[in-house]
Amino acid sequence: MTNFLLNGAATPANTWWIYVILIGLVLIMLIVPSITNRKRVKEYNQMINSVRVGDTIRTVGGVIGRITKINDKDGYKTIIVETGAKNSKTSMEFDMASVATVLKGSNKPAEKPVEDVVTGQDKLEEKEEKLAELEKDAEAIEQKVESTNNAETKEKKSDTSKTSTKTKKSNYRVR
Repeated sequence: MTNFLLNGAATPANTWWIYVILIGLVLIMLIVPSITNRKRVKEYNQMINSVRVGDTIRTVGGVIGRITKINDKDGYKTIIVETGAKNSKTSMEFDMASVATVLKGSNKPAEKPVEDVVTGQDKLEEKEEKLAELEKDAEAIEQKVESTNNAETKEKKSDTSKTSTKTKKSNYRVR
């Protein structure tokens, strides 16, 4: 084996396989990253397309804010981001490609149908009606408890008065 390495490897006719391996490694190093990059680009595009008004985002520059408006002018999308404390809000306009990540989604559909708003109002009215019924039931229960307590106190008073008259009668007989 040492003879092969010392004698045979130095000749140009036997080095072709080294070039094949090097070219194969270079091709693998170019192809594998492009495949994984396509996957990342696809995920990023899905994230950008799912961005809605009300989402909290972080831009490439590190600005964190809430999207207040999405503009689409001739296929060029921009977003208006509101950031800052409650008393000092600042609005800035960014290119859609400047969005790095979506921190909190609004979980709201893009446009709410009118039917959902009506059913929401109906649900509110139903809950208010149930609350009124529960309040009436609570009042009725309180009245029953009070009447029961009053009846018990009357019974106790009558029991004590009966026992006191019995003791008085028995006192008279003993003498």
